[in-house]
Amino acid sequence: MNSRARLSTIVLLLWTCAAAARGAEGLPPIEKVEIRPNRAFEVNGRPFFPLMVWLQDAKNLPLVRETGMNTVAGYYPGSSGTENVGEYLTLVDEAGLYGVMPFDPQLKGRGNLLAYIHGDEPDLPRQVSDAEVVPAKNLRINRSTPLWKIVDGVTHSWSVLDPMQGASITIKLNKPVTIESLGVWVTASKGLAVAKEVSFAGDGREILRATLEAKRGEQKLPLAKPATFQTLTFTVHSTYPGEQVWGSMGEIAGYDAAGKNVLCSPPRYEPRATPEETLAEYRKIKAADPTRPVFMTLTGNFHPHFKKWSDAERNRLYSAYVQATDVVGYDIYPIYGWNKPEWLHLVHDATEQLVDMAGSRPVYAWIETSKGGQWTGPLERQKEVTPAHIRAEVWMAICRGATAIGYFTHVWKPSYHQFGVPKENREALLEINEQITRLAPAILGQTPRRPVQIEAQEEVKLDAMAREHEGKLYVFAVNYDERLLPTTATIKLPGLTAGTKVEVVDESRAITAAAGAFEDSFRSLAVHIYRIEAGK
Repeated sequence: MNSRARLSTIVLLLWTCAAAARGAEGLPPIEKVEIRPNRAFEVNGRPFFPLMVWLQDAKNLPLVRETGMNTVAGYYPGSSGTENVGEYLTLVDEAGLYGVMPFDPQLKGRGNLLAYIHGDEPDLPRQVSDAEVVPAKNLRINRSTPLWKIVDGVTHSWSVLDPMQGASITIKLNKPVTIESLGVWVTASKGLAVAKEVSFAGDGREILRATLEAKRGEQKLPLAKPATFQTLTFTVHSTYPGEQVWGSMGEIAGYDAAGKNVLCSPPRYEPRATPEETLAEYRKIKAADPTRPVFMTLTGNFHPHFKKWSDAERNRLYSAYVQATDVVGYDIYPIYGWNKPEWLHLVHDATEQLVDMAGSRPVYAWIETSKGGQWTGPLERQKEVTPAHIRAEVWMAICRGATAIGYFTHVWKPSYHQFGVPKENREALLEINEQITRLAPAILGQTPRRPVQIEAQEEVKLDAMAREHEGKLYVFAVNYDERLLPTTATIKLPGLTAGTKVEVVDESRAITAAAGAFEDSFRSLAVHIYRIEAGK
């Protein structure tokens, strides 16, 4: 174990002992929450930097405190054996933490209620279709595979037919069409029933009866003569049996004389909750309790990198979403969510974009804390989220204007755990959060009149933020280059006097400035904090 790791372990033990000694003392009861023009939070008139964790069982709350966080966000019904969010907030209070909870009238005036929060990710795109596909009464509906997928034009998607034997569906069109042939894609999967003898009826009259093969790919079915209809009913009369009585159908196509599939109805994307619905909820919350701000977490889809929406859709949606909240955040997990460390800089860029959109509203970023995600392949192929990644992501968000940070700690692999952060990352979280908490008045301080600039000797991505507090100038700087390049940086401050001592906070060293600037080395993903007498 190196000296830095030993120090982190000692700090973690000291924090744990101190937390145990304090018992349920925790944070002071909240009398007032305010948001200042510089997007800073104040609780009871004092600067406060929320350090949040998402959706935790109460048994994990000691870990939350031991890693230096101060706030729990989110609640799911029945969490920790509770009957409602009020009971859960009591458990959060007993753990010495604040809560950012879904709105409930019974929470008003609670001493550890920091804020309310909208339903998670209202902008999450979901597919919807104008196609009308009606099942027969005997079919059991699988909502994860809606029947409109049978005519969505995507031949590798499917809809479950349960049971397959005797299954019948009717495709209703908004106007009559004329077809000369049909195309069918069955899904021949091991253990599932597969459609065999089938028929098609147009407006109630049979136009084709055929025997399908138990194989994948399109099976073309020509008609004896063209057929015109507005409803098409597909019925399965017999099957190739499987271990299961249910099976699935990939696609049904109807081709006109020009070979066009006139049954195709491609889906479109809509947000999970529209901006209008979200605004209505916001107004309801504020009318019931104007004393607490309202948080809202967006997906990263406001950033053009993800291309989920057109430019026009993105601009319309997100300019409206930010009107429906007091505090706005986002979640982008480059490694945990995508297995792409090369996307690390997106945390910096997305924070900058959201701050620009949010105006005077505080902005927060959810930060990844480990590997173990659901969607990034086998655990052994997932890339590690290291303490350096966490620290750099936190500070690149702060340097771009975030005044709150959240940590996503859930893992699904090798098994599900809501606080699945490995030991070395827990130690890093404690160190990061303790530093932020201690320096919160400076981080949330006033922007100085003299601008700070940071430049690398090479083409390396660096950022810096300057703030003033109690007669001192603080500069927070980060190397956020995803290529993990080290560099030497020049930090420029107009009016800086040659020979001024620049203290490097928490590093037991100082730098002597030249006129108007000073230099320092930045290893990959390094973070440095500088403190200077404000008049120097």
